[in-house]
Amino acid sequence: MAIIRTMRMRILIHALLVATTTAQALPSDVPKDHWAAQAVAEVVARGWLQGYPGGQFRGEVTLDRYQLATTLARVLAESPLPVREAEVRFKDVKPDHWALPGIRRMVGEGLVEGFPDGTYRGGAGLTRYQLALVLDRLTQNLGIGTPAKVLRPEDLPGGHWAEAAVLRMVALEVLPLGSDGRFRGAEPVNRYQMARALWRIAQLIPGPKGAPQAAPEIPIAPPLARPTQEPVVKVDGSQNVAPPEGAALGQISRVPLPEGWAEAPLEQSLTHLGQAHKAGQVWATLQHQGQRAIALLRLAEAPSLEAFFPVDRAVMAASEGWAWLEGGQGLLYLDPKTQKTRLYGPIGQSQAKEALPPVFAAGAVPGALGGVALDESRNYLALINGKPLCLPDCDRAARSPVLRLVLLSLNPDGLFAEYAYFLDAPSSQVVGLAWPKPRLLLVHEHDGAKSRIYSVDLNQADDLAFTEWDTPEAGLELRPQVRPLPKKLVLEVPLENPRGLALPGPAELVVVQRGLLRLSLEKPLW
Repeated sequence: MAIIRTMRMRILIHALLVATTTAQALPSDVPKDHWAAQAVAEVVARGWLQGYPGGQFRGEVTLDRYQLATTLARVLAESPLPVREAEVRFKDVKPDHWALPGIRRMVGEGLVEGFPDGTYRGGAGLTRYQLALVLDRLTQNLGIGTPAKVLRPEDLPGGHWAEAAVLRMVALEVLPLGSDGRFRGAEPVNRYQMARALWRIAQLIPGPKGAPQAAPEIPIAPPLARPTQEPVVKVDGSQNVAPPEGAALGQISRVPLPEGWAEAPLEQSLTHLGQAHKAGQVWATLQHQGQRAIALLRLAEAPSLEAFFPVDRAVMAASEGWAWLEGGQGLLYLDPKTQKTRLYGPIGQSQAKEALPPVFAAGAVPGALGGVALDESRNYLALINGKPLCLPDCDRAARSPVLRLVLLSLNPDGLFAEYAYFLDAPSSQVVGLAWPKPRLLLVHEHDGAKSRIYSVDLNQADDLAFTEWDTPEAGLELRPQVRPLPKKLVLEVPLENPRGLALPGPAELVVVQRGLLRLSLEKPLW
């Protein structure tokens, strides 16, 4: 999240998940099919969260402690609880401050406290951990019981100061988990999330209108499979760690393979490698006799397949269920629970859910690999073409060194920014992308003889989203006039025909070249 907050994005939100519609009027900047639309409409109608001048809600704005106090004071004003206020004096809150009445009510209810130095720090943004603690106290004051069944978030440390509050808020679905089982407590809370939490509490308040109702899940991209244990992966220089010659997928797989795949040699079936978020695991795309699949591959002395998902489309590159389709004009998401797929396409095309920049609707170069990578938080997806888009002139575009890197937000879906990435030479091609750490996005270039791995700085480039460059006529690939992403060389090595990029560890790279090729770095990346 820190990257996205510092990137000077111009934002467009296209909600890709259909939410329940509501009869209340929505603020002008909240789409009817937004995942929080019903919650926003109801809390705005109640006056709990107020809009901005011009009728906007600005749901992405981070909530601070001043806004929390005034918001919850409005909620309590409609509750059956007696008014309890405390006479407070904080060094950083003036007697005539607009939030002081709300702060008094919050302190009186025991929902918030000051800091040991006598300050309130009202301008500080809230995290999900902090909000869980406050809302847990609120629900207990309101007499809302906790369900017996409690689901523990995968990323909640044992003994954490907010552990009990998080478990109760998750059980009540006031602050639901993402579908990958994570709570993400250190992330900031925005107005959409606050609206969703208050809407849920309103459903839970005891009484005729307080019967608990199922809450919609906040859309966060889930992983396809979860490892049972962390393997030990040896780092021993550049060597081929593919299984012995002739080994088939069926011989190394821990999962059932469909007919036709059991005899497929792994080293011949691998077409691309995606980022690994767990030590010793990588995502791979496979092809065999016209069939395509996405797989989770565990690296050890001999690799094994942890998960295997056949797909009916020409998959080019994949990372944790997200697959970049051949030609670069579509994005496929595979839901591991239902085994169903969801297709995303360029904005303006109705045959798929809209997410990608409109310029991708035409001109992608067939056969160009590029890459797709999910960041460590699993909130942002990076996509890059292998070659410049064939716009508006294919012959001239082939001589261009400029590629487009797209960052797509998955929470909520549809927010994206676009950047210019410069190849070393027009003949070079991007064959892989990895995003192992929030501030470490890596790009794998190949010029036909050598591979070069670069790290790029997302904070120091022009944002191209929804500017004059986002049209075929602009000819970004032909007349680069924007500040490109700064990049730094990490590794240069002679390779024949490599594809993909993954980092199982801070000092190790893995690519596809007649199987799996493991490369060691002289200096760890983190």
